[in-house]
Amino acid sequence: MSTPGPEEARRLLERELAHRDYQGAQETWWDRASRSFLDWLGSLAPDGVGSTGFGRTLLVIAIVVLVAVVVLVVVTRGLPRRRARVRPGALGGVFDDDDLRSARAVSAAADDAFRSGDWATAVLEGYRALARGLGERDLVVVVPGATARAIADRATVPFPQLADLLRGASDAFDAVRYLGVEADESAARRVLETERAVRQARPLPADRPAVPA
Repeated sequence: MSTPGPEEARRLLERELAHRDYQGAQETWWDRASRSFLDWLGSLAPDGVGSTGFGRTLLVIAIVVLVAVVVLVVVTRGLPRRRARVRPGALGGVFDDDDLRSARAVSAAADDAFRSGDWATAVLEGYRALARGLGERDLVVVVPGATARAIADRATVPFPQLADLLRGASDAFDAVRYLGVEADESAARRVLETERAVRQARPLPADRPAVPA
């Protein structure tokens, strides 16, 4: 079977799109762009299809289309690091909705990450272990969506002597997860040490557990 020329290809595509299955579809910007491209392709002289100049023209067009697609993706979705940098006021919660692990399990994951040199995971899991431990001890109610800073602030009620460590650990968590900061061994070690300090400390008596706002 011979390969159809530009004009024949355009007619075949238009005939296919005219089928009843396509009648209810709403025309998109891609449809309009594709039709314009096919119209331009059909305007080329048939005797030039196999020429060297025609091949170079198609190569240039392919490169331009590829660059346009890449630019479109970057504009609409952004670069990975840029998407990670959000305003401090837009920081999210400490736990994902489906994270139901115990404090011991999260702490073990943090220790494993630290031993393997995965400092970012050690920071995140270390702070999650701290938060989950506060919840299990009924010291702070870790409500869904509670931020790291809110949990740290509430934890200073039963542990006022650890206020600086708690806020430092919450800042490290937010910096790694939401601000795209690269964690190092020192930051990971401080978070894990803070988690252990909170776990081993005796809390001040309180009438009820603190609830992060």
